[in-house]
Amino acid sequence: MSIALSATIRPSRLLAGLHFAMAAVLLSTSFWLVQSADSFGFSFSLPHVLAILCAIASFALIVQPLRRRTALRIDITGLGQIRLVETLPNAEAGSIPWSDAVGEVVQLRQGSTLWSSLMVLRLQAVSGRMTNLILLPDSLSDDAFRALSVACRWIAASQANHDALSKDISPWVG
Repeated sequence: MSIALSATIRPSRLLAGLHFAMAAVLLSTSFWLVQSADSFGFSFSLPHVLAILCAIASFALIVQPLRRRTALRIDITGLGQIRLVETLPNAEAGSIPWSDAVGEVVQLRQGSTLWSSLMVLRLQAVSGRMTNLILLPDSLSDDAFRALSVACRWIAASQANHDALSKDISPWVG
């Protein structure tokens, strides 16, 4: 069985909706704090500071899903090498061959979460730049989500085996 795959990752509408819902909760909390502080007759106090912080956090949550609207293509070779390529949101997974793709080779890092309906991939480029991908089932097709989950689990297991072997062998080498 080969773990090689190429999949296009679209921005998740569900995650954007969750961002907007949390922003609405924070904004309504901000208004409530201002109303309650005014009813008690405080001029400028802790409720006002908390209201400002809630408003700033809600603005950040609204901007976050709007900031990144490009799609990514993730290519995994049969040996477990991962490459990320930025594409247009409507591009197909196999439209650009592996050799022609302009992207960066990344490595799956510890702390990645691989659940049946959520993947949080911590990927580190050779340059040291970290990329965190939050993948929900609406980010990929069902088959691609399942295949990517299996491939990432295989890569994580092979890295863990490699790390365990290198720790066992290192005292004997040299």
